[in-house]
Amino acid sequence: TRRRRATTATRWGRARASMDDDDARSERRYVREGDRNVDVRRERGNCYGCGVALQTKDESIAGYVDAAEYATKAVHRHYDMMLCARCAALSNGKFVNAVEGQGGLKAAPGLITPKQLRDQLKPIREKKALVVKVVDVTDFHGSFLKKVRDVVGGNPILLVVTKVDLLDSKTDLDALVEWVGREAETRRLSLAGIALVSSRKGSGMRDAVLQMMRERNGRDVYVLGAANVGKSSFIRAAMDELRSAGNYFAPSKRLPVASAMPGTTLGVIPLKAFEGKGILFDTPGLFLHHRLNSLLGPDDLSTMKLGASLKKFVPKTPECAEPPGFDSFQGYSLCWGSFVRVDVVRCPPNVAFSFYGPKSQRVDIIKTSDVPPTTPGQEEAALRVVNEIDFVPPTNVVGPLVDLSVSGLGGWIRVEKTDSRGDGAILARVYGVRGLEVFARDVMPTP
Repeated sequence: TRRRRATTATRWGRARASMDDDDARSERRYVREGDRNVDVRRERGNCYGCGVALQTKDESIAGYVDAAEYATKAVHRHYDMMLCARCAALSNGKFVNAVEGQGGLKAAPGLITPKQLRDQLKPIREKKALVVKVVDVTDFHGSFLKKVRDVVGGNPILLVVTKVDLLDSKTDLDALVEWVGREAETRRLSLAGIALVSSRKGSGMRDAVLQMMRERNGRDVYVLGAANVGKSSFIRAAMDELRSAGNYFAPSKRLPVASAMPGTTLGVIPLKAFEGKGILFDTPGLFLHHRLNSLLGPDDLSTMKLGASLKKFVPKTPECAEPPGFDSFQGYSLCWGSFVRVDVVRCPPNVAFSFYGPKSQRVDIIKTSDVPPTTPGQEEAALRVVNEIDFVPPTNVVGPLVDLSVSGLGGWIRVEKTDSRGDGAILARVYGVRGLEVFARDVMPTP
């Protein structure tokens, strides 16, 4: 195989596919060695866990394998049968970053930029393929990829909503499918189908795989989505489902690594998953900088344990801060961990706030007048207004009114009326860390 010549401006470490034909090999993309991200010399072959080009020079850079191991594999031309050191650490629960900008990480040798990850998806527009778009149900709006058509062109899209096992077991899944369909219509996104799945428990996987097989019509399948939505986990579960259905072409070993670290997959990974024609491709997650899990570093991600089952917490309504004399959240701030705060400016007594999220995120209630001022010199780290709700709820409605979905947290705040008495205007300001987005959305049908 001839090596592609490098340009003087940008050198690339070639990522070679495991298939023999040139078209399949061209699917594997490259890792840039540019001015800011000076990279080590890359070898032939790719890590089967993350797709990055291999290297034997620096253990701290993604793609590293021991030189002796590489030499042994190279003798037998097993270039795509090696797992890099970073993927081995991720598989054991470590949080090891390889993407510039994750947690505010600046450019450094060997880091891959979000643009490089996105550029690897450009060829999909020119392919005739089925696109499996994966969305995290606990962060539906934050992980939806509003401009997905810019990436995939006119290819049909099967929407797979993952992590449904994290929702309350009493959730009406039929109602949830209808809600997802309405949200897609709101974004003018036509879909080939919708599947709700739990990759971890296997629920919904049979339906998802059947829809995928029906819609692909012999075409390649590209699985894409935002970083850390569960693409690799879905692929691993899909391979299990295919094998259980008698498709022994689906691999059971050397599958993409799944971890809680955003940016686990760094290159396009081809899998011979189907009988006959067609390849299934795992793809790098697209980094959306408005998501909390993209703003946090490895230590914070490890501590917060995002991706655990959602816990619902309903704080008791305190006595109104101003004016006193009745119970209301008016004049109080609800602090959700260190990253989100809701200042309730106006609120009638029949309005409650429920928090759905990781149990590691405590909710503390203090009077807004007691919120500490920003320390001089710490303005960049201070919470800032990221959204505001200001409306008068209908008098004949009792129950949920609106969800405030915190992008990348895997949770939301629900505003609801507890009874029909004492109606009035609701004004609340949501504060978050710099760059965070909080979406006001129609209520998701969950208890």
